[in-house]
Amino acid sequence: MARHPVQLDPGNHDDPGAGRCLMEHVSVLAGEPFRAWPRCTHPAVAALATQVNDRCSPEGRAALLGRAEALARADSDDPALTWRLVGLTAEATLVNRPYDRSATRRLARARRSRRLWGAALPGPLARRLPRWALVSCGLAALDELVAAIHGLVAVAGPPGSPERDIALVALLDTVLDHVLDEAGGVPAEMPAPTDTAIVLKELVA
Repeated sequence: MARHPVQLDPGNHDDPGAGRCLMEHVSVLAGEPFRAWPRCTHPAVAALATQVNDRCSPEGRAALLGRAEALARADSDDPALTWRLVGLTAEATLVNRPYDRSATRRLARARRSRRLWGAALPGPLARRLPRWALVSCGLAALDELVAAIHGLVAVAGPPGSPERDIALVALLDTVLDHVLDEAGGVPAEMPAPTDTAIVLKELVA
């Protein structure tokens, strides 16, 4: 399998010559200033993608490159999006470890918080608010999202393993599926979520 000319690295970088993480690569694709928080991507999605990038092996990060164009379109006007991502991450943890208590509690908290936001800001009202107001609604839940990702990493496999890579890339695919479906569809260039294991096996072969 041919290697992509771009190589993703963990962490943040000063400029493209020093390397790039997944979201910094997205900022380049989108024609934005070089940074890990491009405006084209919802901050909660960017936070999750950054965690996935940093916790994947080099082979796993190579598989993430195919998600960059989708990430450049992954914005949302859902004020409860961060809590939705917390719930999706908790569900992924429960797939790997059924009955995990922390994940079960986190999933219940995410569902409860989404209902509260839905009641406080129904769709028609949310769509009339400026983007900064909608984005700020979920900032308080970013720590909860990072904690949820830590919970998934703890049960998905040892560091650098294909099992961990598959779980993390699959989580990102699920998130993109939800966000882009809401926005009008996943770009054709993005590998299907069910192809994640195949992509990783090809990379490590």
